[in-house]
Amino acid sequence: MLFRSPSRAVCTVDLRNPDDALMALAEQELAAFVAQVALEQGVSIEARQTARTRSVAFDAGVQAIVARHVDALGLRWQHILSGAGHDAQELASICPTAMVFVPGLYEGISHNPRELSTPEACGRGVEVLYRTLVELADQPA
Repeated sequence: MLFRSPSRAVCTVDLRNPDDALMALAEQELAAFVAQVALEQGVSIEARQTARTRSVAFDAGVQAIVARHVDALGLRWQHILSGAGHDAQELASICPTAMVFVPGLYEGISHNPRELSTPEACGRGVEVLYRTLVELADQPA
């Protein structure tokens, strides 16, 4: 049986870090690792960066309002960091912003075909969002 090695492979690295300085360091370390692999394996590797989003801090006041409404509904919550690009990252540069995530099945896997949040969980998330928006709308400008 004859086995042939592929002549070309394409892969993507999704590199994330909430600290911009540590992210830059990780990018440098990844580039050094790729260069070392190319040297050791005697192959050529082309790399290009397709996207980079700076870390965005959400508004503590809006986060507190979200947390208060989650508590009022008797739901559990936790602060999480999201490394995924969301519209909220762009909005945060022009207005106070936060995000409401709903729990998913399969240990919270996301950005994957197996991602699944139940209609009930989504409904609770919408209720939290609704209550938060009503409270924010009642605040003086």
